[in-house]
Amino acid sequence: MTTRKRAKKNIKEDQLVTYAVGLSRWAQDHFNQVIIGVVVLVAVVVALVFTANSRQGSERLSGQQLASAISLYQTNDFAAASASFQQIVERHGGRSAALAHFYKGECQLRQGDYSGAMVEYDAYLAAADKFPMFRQSAIYAKALCYEGLQQPDNAAQTLVDLIGQLDEEDPRYLDALFQAGEFLAQSGKASEAADYFQRVSEKGSGNLKQRATVAAALLGR
Repeated sequence: MTTRKRAKKNIKEDQLVTYAVGLSRWAQDHFNQVIIGVVVLVAVVVALVFTANSRQGSERLSGQQLASAISLYQTNDFAAASASFQQIVERHGGRSAALAHFYKGECQLRQGDYSGAMVEYDAYLAAADKFPMFRQSAIYAKALCYEGLQQPDNAAQTLVDLIGQLDEEDPRYLDALFQAGEFLAQSGKASEAADYFQRVSEKGSGNLKQRATVAAALLGR
């Protein structure tokens, strides 16, 4: 009886490991989608759990409003979603307000309002010590804002700061290295860019490794 229970447990653990490895590989090949897009689903779950666990009426209401605003965001109605997130910021505090700042930034970014998006991401990051679930996503998004504002040097530095927060085993690590290299190259820092591309070339695999190897070679490495 004990042997059967252990066997079933091992099968479940093996399936979990296989799923985790597959997810990690997918995430490494789809970094932008993971760090920007998939957080939408996570936020919906957070909002629903937050609503379900709320004991205070105002907390429950703010959770419901957050879920509604995220639904608008998912339908690409960024103007309406942005207005809803702003209402949450003005009427509520805590977790709901922090997440509303983050998602209002996402709305602004997708509408090409890079300066406005930066303000919202900074507002979220100011509260990220208490609500850290999207800290790294916000930092990466800020790099995209700098890119949109044609400030590759600031974009590169933002990603360099992000890289310092990521474990080398994190599936996003190499993608951030590569993107930092591109921003450094755009800002005229060829030697530093080559260093980042070289690191990706040495530690990466597949298409990312090939692109990094070519980029490093073009920059003299």
